[in-house]
Amino acid sequence: MNQAFTIIWIEDKPRAMKSQVDAIRDYLKGKNFEPNIILDENGNQFKKAITDRIPIDIVVTDKNLPDPMDGITVIQILKQKGKLTDVLFYSAKGFDPDEVRQEHYGFVEIVEGKDIEDKLKKLIDKNLKRCEDIVFLRGMVISLIIDLELKVNEFFAGYFEIPKDTLEQFHNFILENKYNSLAGKKSTLAKILKENKIEKEFEGLSSEVDKLAGDRNLLAHCKADPAKKNVLICMGEEEEFDKRRINGILHRINKASEHLERLLKKFPPKSS
Repeated sequence: MNQAFTIIWIEDKPRAMKSQVDAIRDYLKGKNFEPNIILDENGNQFKKAITDRIPIDIVVTDKNLPDPMDGITVIQILKQKGKLTDVLFYSAKGFDPDEVRQEHYGFVEIVEGKDIEDKLKKLIDKNLKRCEDIVFLRGMVISLIIDLELKVNEFFAGYFEIPKDTLEQFHNFILENKYNSLAGKKSTLAKILKENKIEKEFEGLSSEVDKLAGDRNLLAHCKADPAKKNVLICMGEEEEFDKRRINGILHRINKASEHLERLLKKFPPKSS
């Protein structure tokens, strides 16, 4: 069975894009992938996929969608959630490309008009090539672990009811100083779970965070193995990372993120 390649295509008039959708399905089949193209007329399936952490390879979005969603909002959601997902942004009506670029989300391709088939094929090729590159995957994992740490920080700020006017100082002076590493924060997190008698509800979270802290430290000191393709080796350590090990880390990141999102709901930050 071929590996699935998932595209969420947000377009309020999907019939108008049918021939291009069919062409992209055929293109993915020709690349030996099982095309999973989700046509979404209002952005609801996109938001559900993000909430449910469904893996998405590419998001294709029209700028003009039914209120309250539009293409800019799609990019904002991906950025806020820390998703490193390629986006193809298009519009038949005139628009200012700088309006898109100012979102500072570096994975967006822009097309003026609705003839996007060739551009999307090129984006698929770039996506496949990049995801075979172990050096890119290293950077992606480090970025996702940093995002995970920011979620830990957000939880601490809410749990300790830090007022908004001192929130920035709490982050800068307490959470982000050089003495308070992710491994150290793991100890605080474990104490909070124990104090509230919810260790079993969030079983394994502290251990996952601890392992991810170790993975980040190792990956930060890795280089490509000159003797093995798509393998990283750690300088000064007898450690190596291949795609299988990287995928295992990505799985742990997703699991820990789900735990933290549940914790944030259980102890929401005060509005004061």
